[in-house]
Amino acid sequence: MNLELFIAHRLLGGGKGDSVSVPIVKIAVVGIALGVCAMLLSVFIIMGFKKEIMDKLSGFTSHLEVTSCNEDALYTGQGIVVTDSLLLSLQKMESVKQVARYVMKPAILKSDTEIHGVILKGVDSLYDASFYGRHLKAGYLPTWKNVKASNEILLSTSVADLLQVQVGDHIVSHFVQDPPRVRMFTVVGIYNTGFKEYDNEFVLCDLRHLQKLNNWNERVVTGIGIELSDLQKTSKIEESVDKILPLDKENDCLRVVSLKDVAPQIFDWLNLLNMNVLIILVLIIAVAGFNMVSGLLILILDKTALIGILKALGYRNICLRRLFLYIAIGLIFKGMLVGNFLAFLLAGLQYWFQIIKLNPEVYYMDTVPISISVWAVILLNVGVLVVSVFMLVLPTILVSKILPIKAIRFE
Repeated sequence: MNLELFIAHRLLGGGKGDSVSVPIVKIAVVGIALGVCAMLLSVFIIMGFKKEIMDKLSGFTSHLEVTSCNEDALYTGQGIVVTDSLLLSLQKMESVKQVARYVMKPAILKSDTEIHGVILKGVDSLYDASFYGRHLKAGYLPTWKNVKASNEILLSTSVADLLQVQVGDHIVSHFVQDPPRVRMFTVVGIYNTGFKEYDNEFVLCDLRHLQKLNNWNERVVTGIGIELSDLQKTSKIEESVDKILPLDKENDCLRVVSLKDVAPQIFDWLNLLNMNVLIILVLIIAVAGFNMVSGLLILILDKTALIGILKALGYRNICLRRLFLYIAIGLIFKGMLVGNFLAFLLAGLQYWFQIIKLNPEVYYMDTVPISISVWAVILLNVGVLVVSVFMLVLPTILVSKILPIKAIRFE
């Protein structure tokens, strides 16, 4: 049996209650536990923010979009011609979950008392509206499966409040074009994502209404939305889509845009959050590591007599250093286990009961999001263990400096 492990196990199992090192070591373990807990919660929250923001952005737009190269196409009424062969080619691509056409058109909604400018997004029966279904607050999702174009629309709570309308009310939509057009719609559903910038603008309606207003045939749309099942392959799929885009007389120029192209400011904000979390992790690891170093030094001083006896019996310095390193690793493990338990407990409480609330106008969501990744947990724990052990190697050098005859008399 490994003698160092045996002695370390006995020392970790307990000691004198009045020992100087006992409270100090306990404080060091608590410091490791709180540090690991804080780091895990920071990672869970930043991953939750990223996931929630990505879900909302892709819900309003798409992971990838095929549109006209003209950035003013939305306001100039320029569309792209979409063929069945192009749609089929996109659907057959790896990691492509959904492909759906859409038409977007600015409009002014007018109720009995108020007016508000929005962007109508026309979709068809192939569009997956589950994102809006998850955030539906009243009414139901419109249906676009009928042979005749549906007059049903879905708008947000912020737009409904501005126009003072509710489910079942009729609303007039004015389109600024030559000649001006007017359409009457019925509000059948109201949603609320907390993403105010988009909630205030997007209203869902039947694609065929907007095609008719633009004098387009059924093949012409504003763009094609592509939903992916694996976001890690976004760049690769973006390149593949770009290669199959048609170059013909009907489409002068087509381009592929990703979520980062649509909302670069959101991703800059998320990158800033990443930097903040990285700084927090470094600071906490440093504080917890130095806390453990001080605890180990006090433990070595407290066990000076034991070190002297072992040296007198012929125990080598390298073995003694390994002994105290084993003790330190055992204490770190205790702290990490407690820290992981606390982190998962607090994360679970926030996930299920949404205790901590946020201002949706600032953070785009009304509660602190939580997302747990097994790999992130494993990597963080391994990183904490490796860095802590590395920091504890140097304090064990003190063992080599202790003389047996002085150590045995040490009080």
